[in-house]
Amino acid sequence: MNKQLLDQLIPKSIFTYSRQAVIVIIMAIIAVVFITIFRPFNIYESLDFLITQNLSHIIDSTEDAFFLALASVVFLGAIMVFSSRIILVRTVRTKLTYRGFLIWCGVEFVIVALGITIWSSALFHPDYTSFFKLFAKVLGRTTCILFIPYFFCWLYIIILDKAQQLKSLRESIANEQSALQKAYILIYDDHNEMRLSVKREDLIMIESADNYVCVWYINNGQVKKSMIRNTMKRVAELLSECSIQRCHRSYMINMDRIKVLRRDKDGVFIEFGIEGVFDVPISKTYINNITEWLMK
Repeated sequence: MNKQLLDQLIPKSIFTYSRQAVIVIIMAIIAVVFITIFRPFNIYESLDFLITQNLSHIIDSTEDAFFLALASVVFLGAIMVFSSRIILVRTVRTKLTYRGFLIWCGVEFVIVALGITIWSSALFHPDYTSFFKLFAKVLGRTTCILFIPYFFCWLYIIILDKAQQLKSLRESIANEQSALQKAYILIYDDHNEMRLSVKREDLIMIESADNYVCVWYINNGQVKKSMIRNTMKRVAELLSECSIQRCHRSYMINMDRIKVLRRDKDGVFIEFGIEGVFDVPISKTYINNITEWLMK
């Protein structure tokens, strides 16, 4: 396994009671299905039928004895694993690496095998004279049976981690784009390709020129103009949420650049106070919108 991954911290959001409960339930289901279908190592074939029959009145056959033993052992294992995960959630979840979690799972695994050994020796295998021999046998079988559930548990956590990293990356990109949009005005052409990026405070206005727009802006203290193939209507839609507002069928202006709003006999005009930039008219259609914006 990648050493970098082993030393990486696991996000604490993965270690919630609900997610750990889901993991334990999935592990128990996989173990039950695996044992029921494949019955590895002729597991519990040496069960003492009379002993298991005395445990419950529903035991009528060795098959019933098998399922009773299976249910009790899986339930015991699930309780022990979930108890381990409760301790994990309450203690070290904020500083646990994948390596640490792997060690935790290994210790947890041995403790589960020990618990099952004690349970089995007391109820299902009274004929075993050596506890350590039974423990070794249970540990070996438990290792083979629970390898798949633990593997899927590990895989599930890695997937959750990667999903969270992807979500964080997307949020970071979205925040950067938002910050970029706040600082810059992006002008796209009719093929939706970005053609010009201008600092918000440097853009003066956008002028319609048939199937083109002429972008007026300041660069190194000089007034510059750039022609981009697109319609004024389309550009207005793209910039509807920023300070670049339409004031005339042929003009959009940077509201932050307005110096003077002048009314005379010829109508209402905007002055930018910039040499080389003419006064822009405001049509009656947009006068209320411009006035409301300036009053904010």
